[in-house]
Amino acid sequence: EVEQQLQHSSSEWKFDDIVVACGSGGTVAGLSIASRLSGLKAKVNAFCVCDDPDYFYEYVQGLLDGINAGVSSRDIVSIQNAKGLGYAMSTADELKFVKQVAEATGVILDPVYSGKAAYGMIKDMNENPTKWEGRKILFIHTGGLLGLYDKADEMASLMGKWRKMDINESTPRQEGIGKMF
Repeated sequence: EVEQQLQHSSSEWKFDDIVVACGSGGTVAGLSIASRLSGLKAKVNAFCVCDDPDYFYEYVQGLLDGINAGVSSRDIVSIQNAKGLGYAMSTADELKFVKQVAEATGVILDPVYSGKAAYGMIKDMNENPTKWEGRKILFIHTGGLLGLYDKADEMASLMGKWRKMDINESTPRQEGIGKMF
């Protein structure tokens, strides 16, 4: 789908890297082989939220071998550790990062998958700026927003000034049409 959209867009929308969270390895394997086989040729950078990079390289390799891809996982994806304290466990800095991204961009990251991947990416950019310099990056938000519920107590102190959104209807609806409650 991404390749198809890019074929119909200008070259300014083409990107060099795809960044994604890695929790099972399936998404990473699919993106990596698709990028290689398509005209996209973007480097896939995965930030694992559990286990370790070697585990995921082996897992992805098994999937690639299963489809006779004839390629090494280490040649088509870069996998880095971003699990922090462990799967579904967050440091105060990781939770603060999720909050700061939401405040600055309106994008809500979950603390289990995309939040850890984005945190890992920014950390790697700061530690290895030449690796990322001048590159166009597609960050794939894989969802997982339900992971925020598990962190509600930990996030409460960070969210002190936040409150639930009040949503008012901008267009009045006719009686019985489009109303759910």
